[in-house]
Amino acid sequence: MKKKILKVIGILILVIIVIFIIHTIRNYIIISDLQGKIANYSNSTNYYTKSVTTEDNGTIITMEYYRKDNKEVAFLERNLNGEISKISMYNNGERKDTFWDNKENKIAQLDSEGLMTVNIYNFTETENKWQTLLGSIFASIKSANEDGKECYIIKGFFSSNSLVNGSEEIYIEKDTGLYFKTIEEERISEREYEFNKVDDSIFVEPDISQYKLK
Repeated sequence: MKKKILKVIGILILVIIVIFIIHTIRNYIIISDLQGKIANYSNSTNYYTKSVTTEDNGTIITMEYYRKDNKEVAFLERNLNGEISKISMYNNGERKDTFWDNKENKIAQLDSEGLMTVNIYNFTETENKWQTLLGSIFASIKSANEDGKECYIIKGFFSSNSLVNGSEEIYIEKDTGLYFKTIEEERISEREYEFNKVDDSIFVEPDISQYKLK
């Protein structure tokens, strides 16, 4: 009887090990494939991206970002219960200018310091294959069709550039490796992209005479 119990325990342990290995290998293959696909976009210098973040308190934050070579512009809009405020930030390659618009003021600051650069973010990036393998052990990955896109929903994968928590869900397109949605406890963020379509006209700044200089 004791031998039978030990045999059953041994079989269960073996099954668990096999499932663990299959889980890890599957995740590793998927992550490695996504890493290879997003590499086609991560070094792009002509792209547009739009992200919309909806928070629990009803605040909607919309970010539109355009880049073409050394020029970039970012439009940030915050909508809280219908009250809208906007920030526009321009970088013409030599100087950065910022414009604030709300119901009370229109303010401009020329030759300002900051700009919200939005890179093509790789949620599956790791420093080496060992990190990819380690992350694959703990990650949960499932296939889905979200917003008409075939994607993977990834949870619990900690990349070298990621500050995600264990409960955050990342939606990544199977065909491109680009992430297009994240779901956290307090917010939902969605993103879209266009490549090689940015025109120089988007970098024309607003009429400075309409603004008060800071």
